[in-house]
Amino acid sequence: MQIFATRLDSIDHANMFCDLLHLLSEAAEWAELPVRHNEDLLNRELERQVPFAIARGRVDYLSPHAKTNLLLQKHLVRGELPCSDYVTDTRTVLDSSIRILQAMVDIAAYKGRLECSLGIMELMQAIKQATMPTDSPLLQLDPDMSARDAQLVSTQKGRKLRCLGDLLVLSDSQLKSVFGPLHADPSTVERWCEGTRALPLLDVSVTPGFTMDGGSSKPQKPTSLNGLEPLTQYSITITLSHAPYKTLFKAPRMIKEVGQAYTPRFGKVQYEGWWAVLAQDTELLAVKRISMQGKSESTGVWANNGEVRVEGSKNAKKTESRTAKLMFITPETQGAYVLKLLVMSDAYLGLDQEYDVNISVGENQMTLSADASVISKEKLAEYQ
Repeated sequence: MQIFATRLDSIDHANMFCDLLHLLSEAAEWAELPVRHNEDLLNRELERQVPFAIARGRVDYLSPHAKTNLLLQKHLVRGELPCSDYVTDTRTVLDSSIRILQAMVDIAAYKGRLECSLGIMELMQAIKQATMPTDSPLLQLDPDMSARDAQLVSTQKGRKLRCLGDLLVLSDSQLKSVFGPLHADPSTVERWCEGTRALPLLDVSVTPGFTMDGGSSKPQKPTSLNGLEPLTQYSITITLSHAPYKTLFKAPRMIKEVGQAYTPRFGKVQYEGWWAVLAQDTELLAVKRISMQGKSESTGVWANNGEVRVEGSKNAKKTESRTAKLMFITPETQGAYVLKLLVMSDAYLGLDQEYDVNISVGENQMTLSADASVISKEKLAEYQ
């Protein structure tokens, strides 16, 4: 992590994804990755098959860091590996990469680097889904879905599917009408529908939190975020919950536990989580990671028996939620300010949400504005 901390300032924002991938590959943890006899030749060939060159200058193809870089890129483009040893090595790299990326988020957030923090989160999404951020988010629905399949779904006449979120809110019959005309195999259509239902439909709510102000020794809770004191610590409380699906589709076979994320190409079981990020302009003010593991089985998440409980059934429970508190310090100057709240998935591309949080300092209600029908970030809002 020392390498990442010292090179954070040198990241090219125009090539954020590529630079972060290279920095991930240079972590000290990869020093023990085996590089076997003649694998330098295999690595040299692999470099011709991936989107990014390992380095601009001379490359040591016997370096475990170079090999890590190539294995990650091959995973992201869903490419074939030359031998079984490389398959085993890829599993090793993937298992450790998530922990390293989480540490990278911590460092970038500590330094207040908003764009870099979001870039690392997107890199984690991409690795868990084996998908480049420029690919269609529809590829997450089924590990065997092709880019052409995804394009056909997004370009159907008479459909207004602007983003992945528009697909999630469709009924079972509507999903079948979207996928059915595109594939003659009913089992494939069924898998696509099951993959859609495996994705979380997230509800986000924001309320003012407690603060210490006015010289009081007890926490105070404002009724709004207007008329706040300057240079005072306040907080907002974020609540995440799942809007329940009403569906008869069964779970994808890989889903074995409540709260498990649908990551069929990652290998190791992953659990759904979200980052709540509060920012002002380009500065990151606060970040919290919220785990959704262990949710109620009635919240639209697959039960252990491979089925989902339908809301309103006799077994349905109240939707379980998760909360987090984000602290921030108000500006010194009086006036109105717009903070950005970003809710970033740690497992899925195209499901991030963004809200405006309006505050006023030294003046006399917190308002939120977000289009609930568009729940992906701008650059992922349109199907590729």
